[in-house]
Amino acid sequence: MPTLKIKYFPKSTIAAVLTAALLSSCTGGSDDDPKLPEIEGLQVSLTDFRYGVQDVGSFTPQLFQVSNRGVDTYPINSISIAGDNPQDFVSQIPEGITLEPGDEIEINVAFSPQGAGQRTASLNIDYDTIVGVGSNRVESLYYTARDYEEAGDYVAASSTYREYLNSDATTENKARAMIKLPLLEEADVYGTGSDFGLYKTAIDKRDEGEIQASLQLLEALLRQHNDSYLVDDAKYLRAYIQMVDYGDYQTAYDNFQVLIDQHPDSSYVDTALYSQGLAQHELGNIEKAEEIFISLKDRHTGIKLGLFELQWPKDNYVSRLWFDKSQEQLDELQAENVAAETDSDS
Repeated sequence: MPTLKIKYFPKSTIAAVLTAALLSSCTGGSDDDPKLPEIEGLQVSLTDFRYGVQDVGSFTPQLFQVSNRGVDTYPINSISIAGDNPQDFVSQIPEGITLEPGDEIEINVAFSPQGAGQRTASLNIDYDTIVGVGSNRVESLYYTARDYEEAGDYVAASSTYREYLNSDATTENKARAMIKLPLLEEADVYGTGSDFGLYKTAIDKRDEGEIQASLQLLEALLRQHNDSYLVDDAKYLRAYIQMVDYGDYQTAYDNFQVLIDQHPDSSYVDTALYSQGLAQHELGNIEKAEEIFISLKDRHTGIKLGLFELQWPKDNYVSRLWFDKSQEQLDELQAENVAAETDSDS
């Protein structure tokens, strides 16, 4: 049966070529290490894939994920199929791709043999390297944490996710880590039952782009484990997905309100309030958005001098954070109002 082998070959000091060679074999299985050797931070999901023996003229697709698990940036110069029988392999090759830290693309390579016997080809990915600077340098912490998580070492994963979040991370991995960390910290206290499995899988499905499957798993958790310690987590993530992934701001607002009403002591209340303000802003309800941000700011105000309209946050990190974030949004809304009034006068 044909087998897809992935190998790295250096091209120059700033670029490399990734080669996938398709070979014939009649053995079932492989003793190869399933993890790719790394060239900098670029990785491919499979090192050894067996298409199996296929009929001439058949069509057998396979997805390969190319991901940036490093701190550098990789502009993709070209992706091509070459070798002895390139006509036997079909792929819609993306163009103009640059992989920032945390980014991933999928390449679908279908085996469609045009003749009998061994068929060989190579999938060549040519890329350059832009050396990471600043916040990119902390991205390796995220992947270390994820490796701990996949190995079941949730204590080490939690510690490393927290270290990552305490850094100056700015990529989309930051949001992923913020969702994962509370789950893993609570798992250390409450254990890892079926409710944990549903919630963790829902997070993973969302990371993989399977948004609807993620929502279905969250709904299953809420139906089957309505007394779980993860109920407020599930309700928050459900609303977050509706707002961020679907842009359904009204439904998200309503579900954030369900969380606030039913779990007033949840650690997600502040985040839910802030998200409600953002949702109302997107819906064009500026006064309602201002009202929410003022409410959130007041929750974290320690000193308020009404005579001079001066306020200071409570003396803790969380209050300072939400006080400042609320004020930033209020300033932005005020600037929009000023701009709108200027436009109407002109």
